[in-house]
Amino acid sequence: MAQPKIKMYMFPGSNSCVIGCLLLDHKRVDYKLVKLPPGPHAFIMLGLGFETMGVPAIKVGGRRVQGTRSISRALDEIVPGHPLFPADPAERKAVEDAERWGEEFQNATRRMFYAAARRDRKAFRSVMSAQRALPMRVFLRVGSGMIIRLATGAHRATEDAAREDIALLPERLDQIDAWIAEGRLGGAELNAADYQIGVNVSGLLSFDDLSPLIEGRPAAALARRVLPEYGGHIGRILPKEWLPVPKPSPTEPSSAPNRTATFLRSVGIGEAKISELLRP
Repeated sequence: MAQPKIKMYMFPGSNSCVIGCLLLDHKRVDYKLVKLPPGPHAFIMLGLGFETMGVPAIKVGGRRVQGTRSISRALDEIVPGHPLFPADPAERKAVEDAERWGEEFQNATRRMFYAAARRDRKAFRSVMSAQRALPMRVFLRVGSGMIIRLATGAHRATEDAAREDIALLPERLDQIDAWIAEGRLGGAELNAADYQIGVNVSGLLSFDDLSPLIEGRPAAALARRVLPEYGGHIGRILPKEWLPVPKPSPTEPSSAPNRTATFLRSVGIGEAKISELLRP
């Protein structure tokens, strides 16, 4: 069969657009990348005949598809090889549920990003200017304030929403780790949910404030498998009172049992008894 001609419309710096490109790469198909400027992209998409302003979007012949979840399904239909969803109905539903959850997780990641961008436009430009030529970098430098304000409103990225998303991050990471443990994510062949979730964890690893909550988890390993290099860096700019306390790494015992063991030794308790007392 002849390979279909595919155009991918996107703008660099968007996690959803990265996901769209990775889905195409997974299918081992050639495609033409059309990079749009953030902000004006909305009107360009409508002018190109798409139903909404959203990216990523693909055009295959006369067919237009927008959004990562729609793209993943369309690609499995157009290019059957290297499927993004399992053939087994129950397994497919599990992946679809995780992919849907991942789209909501992406919205949370986006809100956290714009909370950081409002505090440091250099961080915004660091992410959005990756893979951009000089004229677009100049545009982003000049227009970053307006773009951030428009995106904040469009994505409802309020301070309260971002703070709540940060508070929920450990719980959401626990969910990702649980899905990896059961094999729904991180299998021998990556699936649509791996891309949907892994890219956004990779984005959060670029935050100096948030990476301590993620490092050492299975979620971090999945993120680096899906997207080894994430463009851009966000320094320590979020309010300290927003940040949850990182859990001890699974490979590093908590300091509390160590302090208890030290005390028990000091009063003459033997090692065997200490091990018995501190056994989980």
